[in-house]
Amino acid sequence: MSWPTFWSQTNWKTTLLSPLSRLVCWEARRRLNRFIQSPPPKKGKAVVIVVGNIVVGGSGKTPFIIWLVNKLQQQGLRVGIVSRGYGGKSERWPQEVGANSDPQQVGDEPVMLAKQLGCPVAVSPKRKEAIALLEHKYAPDVIISDDGLQHYGMARDIEIVMVDAQRRFGNGYCLPAGPLREPASRLQQVDFIVYNGDLPKTIEYPQKSFAMQLQPVCFHRLSDYEETLPAEAFSGQTVNALAGIGNPQRFFDTLSRLRIHVDGKAFADHHAYRASDFEGYGDEKPLLMTEKDAVKCSKFAQTGQKQNWWYLEVAPQADQVLFDSLYDRVKSLRQAP
Repeated sequence: MSWPTFWSQTNWKTTLLSPLSRLVCWEARRRLNRFIQSPPPKKGKAVVIVVGNIVVGGSGKTPFIIWLVNKLQQQGLRVGIVSRGYGGKSERWPQEVGANSDPQQVGDEPVMLAKQLGCPVAVSPKRKEAIALLEHKYAPDVIISDDGLQHYGMARDIEIVMVDAQRRFGNGYCLPAGPLREPASRLQQVDFIVYNGDLPKTIEYPQKSFAMQLQPVCFHRLSDYEETLPAEAFSGQTVNALAGIGNPQRFFDTLSRLRIHVDGKAFADHHAYRASDFEGYGDEKPLLMTEKDAVKCSKFAQTGQKQNWWYLEVAPQADQVLFDSLYDRVKSLRQAP
């Protein structure tokens, strides 16, 4: 979700909306206190890790989950992923997601995760149903919830909050005066805080704060994912680019750091692309996008025989000390009676 300008500052709109903001903060605290006092029972054996955020819009959850799943699998653990399946139009829940699932039915991010990781993925607006499906069918050691920090009907063992290092917490107000889903004091309760980008010099919880960087790897052609070009392939060129993610400017900035001249178009997070969105995009200039966008745009590349459409693969890299600490927690929880 793109932020309106006033979410990054305070002005008359902030003042006008602050009564509603206080109400949202109050309700968020009430729900959290009820969850702390009476948490839902945990029925399965898997360690449940929630990767969420306290602001609206993207913060790097998906690449972090990719990093975390790979690291856990390297330790020999069986890992599954659950998600709400945001944007999915299926009338049947819970639903297992595979690499060839329709993103319009189950959501774009679950399909991308299933395609990249090859691990079990299940979606449902009630995440505990998705967890039950994975527990019954795969008996995973660890289940990671993509978002769901505020989904208090779901039991969890570890909470990780992702933060966009550029936008952070905006003006510090709850919705609708600012971007916060709940007060920033929620960070007191979570286990780990991971900044997508450089770790700020001044942070409130340094002992549990870590950094994640996204490193460009290569470009994949949408009409044939196996065909790749180096990340520097478009250096010095002027390209079209689109991004339907939480913070589109982050993607455009990444391209600029690769010395690519960008004519960028931002869409809303989880945008459902239509053929009309690509009018005017010929093959004269490359069209670059994120992998998340490619999941939904590849069908247009195939139908229209667009040969100059590419998505950027990135490799998430996070602090090893973060994984060591998190893995110790997982081992401890698995050994608990």
